[in-house]
Amino acid sequence: MSKTRSFLENLVLVAIVLVLVQTFLEDLATVLGWTVATRRALLLAGFFFDLFFTVEFLVRCYDAFRYRRLGFYLWFDRGWIDFLASVPLLLLNSGPSVLAMYVGGVSIIGVGGMLNVLKVVKAIRIARVLRLLRVLKIFRRIKNTDSVMAQRHVAMISAITVSVFVFILLALSIGGTVVPFPSIDQTYQEQAISAADYVAAEGLADTGREADLARFAATQSAILTVEQGGEVRYSRYDQEHLDRYFQAVDYGLLPRGPVDVFVDLTPINRDQAADNLRYFVLIVGLILVLMFVYSPHFALTVTDPIHVMRRGMGEKNYSLEVRVPSEYRDDDIYRLAREYNRVFLPMKDRENASDEAEPAASHLSMGDIKDLFD
Repeated sequence: MSKTRSFLENLVLVAIVLVLVQTFLEDLATVLGWTVATRRALLLAGFFFDLFFTVEFLVRCYDAFRYRRLGFYLWFDRGWIDFLASVPLLLLNSGPSVLAMYVGGVSIIGVGGMLNVLKVVKAIRIARVLRLLRVLKIFRRIKNTDSVMAQRHVAMISAITVSVFVFILLALSIGGTVVPFPSIDQTYQEQAISAADYVAAEGLADTGREADLARFAATQSAILTVEQGGEVRYSRYDQEHLDRYFQAVDYGLLPRGPVDVFVDLTPINRDQAADNLRYFVLIVGLILVLMFVYSPHFALTVTDPIHVMRRGMGEKNYSLEVRVPSEYRDDDIYRLAREYNRVFLPMKDRENASDEAEPAASHLSMGDIKDLFD
């Protein structure tokens, strides 16, 4: 491998580690309510990582196509991981999020559409779990066993397990936008719409009723701000706090005639971010278990016996027996090992002994043989 190619591969590996850290911190920032400036910086970092990996995927595809190995790259070299962890995220998650950040504005939510908006946002947000597939690319670089077969086998098991887990999460999330399920989103929708309807119906936003509006809003966690005729009638926080901790994705608008009720969406965002953190920990934990528990087990029970038998068959002076654990004695590999110990090694010892005896007979010269008949 050339120095340039090696450098680029190492650069990609570093970027994978950094994007996993960025993904974790982005969700953690939402859960802990970090400032808008910090969350925007993390969002921009995620956008540039998605752009970087999209370019990397396209370059790898072009390189594989040149050498007629595109199919091999996409399947056997797991190019599909490179695709899923880059292109969809750039087009559906970080790209639109960065665009919304610079364009600004709020979501205008109708009476029947708030739940659908929240579910679509949730589905897009959970798509960031696809970045966790990058863990599999790191896993391939970690040589936790000397056996190539064990490394490849455990990498395949990890890819299948993590991929199925991620796709199930995505399917459940996207399916929730079509089939209504009782959830915190639905409960929050009902509370927010009911509160907005009550404010408009009771005229709580009218001039002189600020105290009544404040008392009611204090009991409704969904209400963030109420405006009428362009004037703020109620706000849960002052403008400095809103500018510091709320951005476009953190609130939505429920228009009720002349009354505009701004709804706090941070509880929904925090709930989804907390789920993403749990998924992150679960996937990383799963990879670690496969790496440090299952991989040594596979090496011990499959590749180590094969290694001993291969050396025994290929090296003349190697006659180590395969140790057969009693708990695995009925496995096919250890049945073969018992035959290797019982049949092959004794036969090999006899053959080695006969080979050693032949040189002794060859010490006789033709003259010695002639003398026998004189």
